[in-house]
Amino acid sequence: MTRQDGVFMRRYLFCALAMVGLAGCTPDLTLATAQPFTPEWCQAAKAQTNSASSLHAVARCHERNVPGFAQDENIIVFYLNEAARRGHVEAGAALAARGQPLPDDDLRREAVARAEAERNRQAMITALRPPPPRQRNDSMIFRGGPPNIIPTRVTPTRPTPTPMVTQPPSRPMTGFTSVRENRTTSTRRNCVNNVCRIETTTCVNGSCTTSVSQ
Repeated sequence: MTRQDGVFMRRYLFCALAMVGLAGCTPDLTLATAQPFTPEWCQAAKAQTNSASSLHAVARCHERNVPGFAQDENIIVFYLNEAARRGHVEAGAALAARGQPLPDDDLRREAVARAEAERNRQAMITALRPPPPRQRNDSMIFRGGPPNIIPTRVTPTRPTPTPMVTQPPSRPMTGFTSVRENRTTSTRRNCVNNVCRIETTTCVNGSCTTSVSQ
């Protein structure tokens, strides 16, 4: 199949999807209610261009030569490739049976990555969401319902300022020097021409005085 044929098939798929939408019947409803491999059922499968199972079903419709779905090998291989890229195992086996190379399931891995990113985003939203407030059930605490409590108005009171007490400055203490007194007293008898006198010498801190008595 050439690149031009692939572009044509993608445009045909888009047009078929638009026609089904205008008809007012969803492809999911048609696939669930219509007989498989009928023209109506095949058209509904062809409208779901992002479903691997629907693309594989369209290939089977062409294989069975359903009216409106010509038995064209190029078209069959195209739909099998699209289904295999989305991870459809039976489509890959059908391509291998025809001797066609198996395509990379890049679309399936992209879909898995998008689904994983969406799950992580939802988990983050749930974790950041605040829990609902718990409702208090007063009937379980008080029999006959909660008591009739009248709210009391509370008047705020201003704190009384504490007066500041100023203490007078303390005077520095004057140091006193204790001086120890050193006192010595000596007595001597002095006789001259049989006249005797008693001399008393008193020394206080190195200052001496002498008194004479008979």
